Amino acid sequence: MQNTNSRNRFDKKDSLEIGERAEHVFILLAVKLGWKISASSKDENIDEHWDYLIEKEDDHFKVEVKSAKRIDRKDTNAQVSYTWVELQNVRGKVGWLFGKADLIAFEKETTFIFVKRLDLLALVNKKVDLVAKVRDPKDALYKIYRREGRKDKLTLLPLSDIEEIKFVEWRNV
Repeated sequence: MQNTNSRNRFDKKDSLEIGERAEHVFILLAVKLGWKISASSKDENIDEHWDYLIEKEDDHFKVEVKSAKRIDRKDTNAQVSYTWVELQNVRGKVGWLFGKADLIAFEKETTFIFVKRLDLLALVNKKVDLVAKVRDPKDALYKIYRREGRKDKLTLLPLSDIEEIKFVEWRNV
């Protein structure tokens, strides 16, 4: 059921495992809550930027699942106060913010917060200075950060902003 993700050359720690664990918890929670769930194909995951299709009664959503993230690659642990939003991916193509997911599910300690992707796009357009570029990830709040040696463009948002546009929340208790 789970997508098969692969480790990229920059992942020197456990980013792949963190993401896979979040997806595993997401799957279990979706089933527990009565959703039918199916994984995207490898091409849909890479090119359309969605992980799972969830269906229940007349509702169906393509969901991109985002695990808790480190702010800096050198950080020891992931945190849940901030999240990265990808505008352009490592190959220089559109990032997941511009993909085909209906919803983005952000992992927190005991919940997943869902936002409509288009609401998140509107939030980024409203709050992020798309011209301001920074070199240090710790300076990326509402600014554009590009990791050295990559073609990606990311911005850092506080999870409190995500809470303000919340569509639904799933509690893992």
